Amino acid sequence: MTLQELQQIYPLAQLHTFPTEDEHYLSLYLEGQFLWIPQTELTTTEKKVLKMLTNAQDTTLPTHHPWYATLFQKESAPLATGKFRVIQVEFNNPEQVDMHSWDEEIKRIFPQLVDHFFINGTKSFLVEMYSDDALPTEELEGIFLALDGDFNTYTRVFVGAFYPAVSDFTTLLQEEQQLFLSTIKQNLQIKCCDLRKVAIHYFATHLVEESAMMRQLAKNWFEDDLYDLIFALWKNQGNVSSAAKDLFMHRNTLQYKIDKFQKQTLTNLKEMDSLFLCYLLLTTFIKN
Repeated sequence: MTLQELQQIYPLAQLHTFPTEDEHYLSLYLEGQFLWIPQTELTTTEKKVLKMLTNAQDTTLPTHHPWYATLFQKESAPLATGKFRVIQVEFNNPEQVDMHSWDEEIKRIFPQLVDHFFINGTKSFLVEMYSDDALPTEELEGIFLALDGDFNTYTRVFVGAFYPAVSDFTTLLQEEQQLFLSTIKQNLQIKCCDLRKVAIHYFATHLVEESAMMRQLAKNWFEDDLYDLIFALWKNQGNVSSAAKDLFMHRNTLQYKIDKFQKQTLTNLKEMDSLFLCYLLLTTFIKN
């Protein structure tokens, strides 16, 4: 059963990025989000059926962790000074994760870690204090790829920005969670993402999706083989030679396809503004 189907059945249910301890709600984790269904809306049979969906989940919330209330209940940070970021790690195969061993390895890798915990056995939150040795997203991607190999897992990672200790971390994390969720739903081919990589696409698509003009352009412009071509060009910042290498294609063949597209649409994919427009249209309307 999908999240959308449950929302149609239970219109009073609330969608959140975190679970609840409130006994008046049944909290279900689906598609990266938590659906809070009022207990009064459920029959005894419905409760039993819906609880079957959560049998494989750890429903115990890590409220004893010092940063839990800061991230989800708008309480002040446990530390009064410094800057902190939250790294979200989503597991596609959580049943295979040895959480204790994974946690021990994480503590070794991140010496500035001030807290880390799992929610529902599917998602880990790492809270890291800023230091001069803080790793950029590109290096973190290699670390999590290595962890996947060591622990036989498949993870997607969102690296949050560093914020001062006085910040409203609950509100900030909610927005970063939405960015991460959008990246996963869009099936963007990104292992480890951050604000730089997804913000433009996320905030732009909210307007693009409502545009009849943009929807029509996406329908008219793109043939089946153009998604990989445009994605490769975007990944390589318009560099034709590098994109051709990624596509296992001769540079002249790629150049021919670019020229053909320009002739048909009067849009030059070697110009970054035009390339971004095409990338935005494809990832908004023509999803894998």
